[in-house]
Amino acid sequence: MNEYYQEDLAFIHDSGFREWALKSAPAILRILNQSGKHEGLVVDLGCGSGLWARELAKASYKVLGIDVSKAMIAIARKRVPTAEFRVASLFTADIPVCNAVTSIGECLNYIFASKTEQLTPLFRRVYKALTPGGVFIFDLAG
Repeated sequence: MNEYYQEDLAFIHDSGFREWALKSAPAILRILNQSGKHEGLVVDLGCGSGLWARELAKASYKVLGIDVSKAMIAIARKRVPTAEFRVASLFTADIPVCNAVTSIGECLNYIFASKTEQLTPLFRRVYKALTPGGVFIFDLAG
């Protein structure tokens, strides 16, 4: 896992793509609220530097962020000390029972560079982890 987003690229990604996470946050929070999920655990797959995790924490959600990059997780831990972060691949990480799972910033597109057959098991793991009425919010580059 060490080859993914080391310190220099983590810094560039955090600085250069921060607006994507921050501008999408209000709409995603509305989706959570419309779904009746006003609190509880949200698992953020491909959490990056924790920008979205910070918005979730501000809105009083518990947050578990998962990212393959140790450098990104280090930034996230400093940014959101109240959240939990784990270094792992979003395609294989354990997903605990939660009210919502998010994966924004086109994280799921990384699967297409390797093995697309991992996408179905991921969706099944997410489904099994969600509480009744839970939501999975993600984006893909088209």
